[in-house]
Amino acid sequence: MKTTHGNKGDFGHKPGKSGFTLVELLIALFILQLVIAPLYLIFTSTRQTMFKAADTLVAAGLASSMIAGLRELPRQSLRSQPLTQDSQLVASFSLENLGVMPAPSEFTRKVEIIPATSAGNEGLYIVEVQIEWHNRNSDTQVNYVVRNLLRGK
Repeated sequence: MKTTHGNKGDFGHKPGKSGFTLVELLIALFILQLVIAPLYLIFTSTRQTMFKAADTLVAAGLASSMIAGLRELPRQSLRSQPLTQDSQLVASFSLENLGVMPAPSEFTRKVEIIPATSAGNEGLYIVEVQIEWHNRNSDTQVNYVVRNLLRGK
């Protein structure tokens, strides 16, 4: 008796069933898209948040360094100063005199010093430092403002 084993290239597959159908591939791509799209959104929003946090950290450092430099001035050197960009401050408030580094080119630092006018506050000043820059993603202007009381040494 003679037995037939089928085609030599057939390894147990049913005839006409080789590979994936177009419908199966489309379903697989749809499921893959459902997984990848939220991950992409998470990474994009995380990146934007990191840029915003980094810029805010730089702004906070620029403001606090200016206030620290002004605190080191002798009390008699303090006086009223209108809102002015830090590179254009009078000589006694110059960045070199205060020991403060200039702001990076993408940031603008402005300083205003106002006498505190309540009774018993002679020699006290309110210092306001404004830092401005453009958001990296939307190119909108961002303002960071710090106000502090200042007496000097």
